[in-house]
Amino acid sequence: MSSITRPAFRPLRLILRTIVGLVVAVSLYVAASALYVYAHEHDSLRAAAPAGGRFTKAAGVEVFSQAHGPVSDATPILLVHGTAAWSGTWFSLIPALRSAGYPVIAVDLPPFGYSGKSTHIDFSRSAQAERLATVLDAYGVRRAIVVGHSFGAGPALELALHMPERVERVVLVDAALGLESTAPDVDSPACRVLAQESLRWPLLAASAANPLWSKALLRSFVARKESVTDARLREYRRPATLKGATSALGAWAFHFACLPERGDSTDANRIRDLRPPLTLIWGARDTVTPLSQARHLQSLLPQASVHVIDHAGHIPHIEDPARFQRTLLEVLATR
Repeated sequence: MSSITRPAFRPLRLILRTIVGLVVAVSLYVAASALYVYAHEHDSLRAAAPAGGRFTKAAGVEVFSQAHGPVSDATPILLVHGTAAWSGTWFSLIPALRSAGYPVIAVDLPPFGYSGKSTHIDFSRSAQAERLATVLDAYGVRRAIVVGHSFGAGPALELALHMPERVERVVLVDAALGLESTAPDVDSPACRVLAQESLRWPLLAASAANPLWSKALLRSFVARKESVTDARLREYRRPATLKGATSALGAWAFHFACLPERGDSTDANRIRDLRPPLTLIWGARDTVTPLSQARHLQSLLPQASVHVIDHAGHIPHIEDPARFQRTLLEVLATR
């Protein structure tokens, strides 16, 4: 009898051993990732930030920005980056704008770049727009041309709607506005995990904050994969050594993924009343915020123009820098 039943248990034992092995492997990977991130997040903001930048206290947090050219003597261009980017990831765009005579302010919106890493601040678009206005105040700038990319398009549009007197023109690049998205469910399993710092921190350490995944994650945003070079990737990751970077990223991720936005930039009727001129620049092959979202936004503001960058995905300024720069400069030259 026992000689008959023992073989029947062998497949079960194999399955159990496989499951245990996978659990152990995953646990070791998460633990190793957490140790790596913990060991490498050691720099302070002010010691590590690029020289010549400025810190401005705005809406409860230190906001880092970099000015290029005499920004108080003319109407500057305010560059507002997207997710996981910062003021140093515009690459050749800033030199191109300076060569054309435009002064530039590039800002780091929390929790990204060299801005403060608090986990207890307001990450809403309204608060981020307030930070943009405070940065302009710090430079003595009354009005700016605001260029917002991806996640940064929300605060850029919010500023233009809430304080139109501060914005001469707004340019949105592959804007992540979520106008047609369903409201997030804060009680979903994923949001319940993100709500707990003790759970989200190791998960982020093993994924978004892990350098093993950085290249694959950035490549998932672009259509032209070759644009994600090692040099660009290093620049994207420069602020990853800051103390509290992963904790701040987790707090922002919970807000972004799980809490509904309630600013003016979420209201189609308010967007229809936008006063500053609006231009949209979009990658034709964007799979993160597809071109249909640009068309929807244009339906709210028929006077807005849409400029499509062929063969580019969600980050056209690194996928086709020359075409993007030419397009933006042509837009800026049209008054």
